[in-house]
Amino acid sequence: MRSPDDLLSAPVAADELRHRAVLVKSSAVADRDTLEAVQTALPWMDVWRDHRSYVTGVWRCEVDGALERPDYTAYRPRTLDFHTDMSRYLRPPEFTVIRCVVPDAEGGDNLVLHIDDILTRLRGLGRDDIVDMLVAERPLSMEPRHYNHGRVAVGTPVTAALVVPEAADAPCRIYDRHGASKGDHLALSQEEERLFDEFFAYCRGQEDLAERVRLEAGDILAFSNWRFMHARLECSGSGRVTEICMGNDDRLPTEGDSA
Repeated sequence: MRSPDDLLSAPVAADELRHRAVLVKSSAVADRDTLEAVQTALPWMDVWRDHRSYVTGVWRCEVDGALERPDYTAYRPRTLDFHTDMSRYLRPPEFTVIRCVVPDAEGGDNLVLHIDDILTRLRGLGRDDIVDMLVAERPLSMEPRHYNHGRVAVGTPVTAALVVPEAADAPCRIYDRHGASKGDHLALSQEEERLFDEFFAYCRGQEDLAERVRLEAGDILAFSNWRFMHARLECSGSGRVTEICMGNDDRLPTEGDSA
């Protein structure tokens, strides 16, 4: 989408984002801050503020190429592998919106990959062992704040599959084991760790399935956090600054959710 008229004639719809990622160019939401831009492009989205890092609704992510050891692993200029956001929560937010504030001088492109596409590819390659590991129900380790404010009693055992194939209403939980989340909320056997790493290796190698998106200043990339994994390529220039909003549409239940 490149102009305000594009948004007026065909605004971004929640169901659309469950099937494809949408790039909204800065010219369509010119001279707006991140929250205003997101609410213009996705007026139906209820911004998710559970996470303490962005109680205002915006999470600022600065990848600084000058810092050798930033405080947060995901802010390093190296490649950030495929993952979904807030996977450790009982019910993670369904949609992710990334707005570019300052682009990297070189590199730092985003990748998005639909979970059903990679599962289909893996089955075709005869890697049912990886698929079976992803779709198996397993316990999740959760802190009190990850129970989404009283939807179930804190401490209730939670089990969930990492991936629920072809189910738009079920979150996928692809943990960035070696980056931001370090897998602290996911107990895997040694064999499962090996399969999980092979899964990431296959994801990285499927360039025909993964959409590569270069974000310029003011651009917005929106997608389903439940159906798409996303990644960031190495920032080989000066680093970049993005602001991230997450949220749900108003059809989601607020009580009695299961994982």
